[in-house]
Amino acid sequence: MAAASPDHQRALARWLGPRLGAEGPVTIEQWRRHAEGFSWQTFTFSAQWEDAGGQRRSRGFAVRREPEDGLLAPYDIEGQYALHEHLEKCGSIPVPPLLWLERDPRALGMPFYVMERVDGHVPVPWDPADPVLSSERSRRILGLSFVDVLAGIHSMPIDGSLPPLARPSRPQRAGLEALELWYSAYERAARSRLPLVEAAASWLRRNPHSSGCLCLCHGDYRVGNVMVDQTMQINAVFDWELAHIGDPVSDIAWAALRLFRGRSPRWSHLLEESEFLARYRERTGILVDRQVLAFWTTVSCLKAIANHLRAAQAFEQGRAGDLRLAAMGHQVVFLLRLLREHLHEQRAL
Repeated sequence: MAAASPDHQRALARWLGPRLGAEGPVTIEQWRRHAEGFSWQTFTFSAQWEDAGGQRRSRGFAVRREPEDGLLAPYDIEGQYALHEHLEKCGSIPVPPLLWLERDPRALGMPFYVMERVDGHVPVPWDPADPVLSSERSRRILGLSFVDVLAGIHSMPIDGSLPPLARPSRPQRAGLEALELWYSAYERAARSRLPLVEAAASWLRRNPHSSGCLCLCHGDYRVGNVMVDQTMQINAVFDWELAHIGDPVSDIAWAALRLFRGRSPRWSHLLEESEFLARYRERTGILVDRQVLAFWTTVSCLKAIANHLRAAQAFEQGRAGDLRLAAMGHQVVFLLRLLREHLHEQRAL
């Protein structure tokens, strides 16, 4: 990836110099491209420099670089930065502290922003040796933290202090409008019609359901988008580019998808369904209706299929060079099988 090249690292070191008040050059070490995200490019590193008093300094940073194209293009770095800044000021949701926004693409080839580096572990649900998820005790501790943080997101005020975000025309329309959004994305990315997707969309249009609530939704809340500290508590939530005002059950259904749990029967590889929903109700007062959950699970399947098709399309057309995007095309068959099983459970086929 071009952003990880030595030239870009040197350019970033020069860019950091005046912002750190460095006397002389800034040295970048421990540069790492993180593979957890499939959209924005995230890098962490340590910078060393000498301050005006001649003292040697060291500090850890993280960079989020806007990709040229890819899974969720077009991107809105201004909007994402504003939301991140709002979350940091509110203080109730763990996000990395922000430092600088750079709109000029000359330093790294695309706009980017810089944060404090947060140290911890990002769990990988399909890795049987993951140090967090392979332990029943740590998995449950993280599971409770996972639900609590989601409840905190959903409990945030959505008044005028929140930066502008997409929202449904009214609460009861949230599901149908989300369906049309992701169905349109599927239509643009699919090389041919997929009858199962068409059947699912038709069933959803005939059977709309909504919780009747609106809240801040993360949009991609899953184990791979959180970092945990040594106590198994979440100390950072990442990847807010799909954040919007919507139905809280949409985030729950997305987090519960089998796509994000490997072979585990537990939601997000963390908690049994009953414990997840009981904890969420305890924290928010919201009792998740089964029909609403079934509706949003179907929408989530379509959303996942659309995103995987878009990823493969971006690679095929040469708009993105990340091989993981190409591999996502092969997962569409697995997702279609999940969708078929879910529709059979709902007697929709």
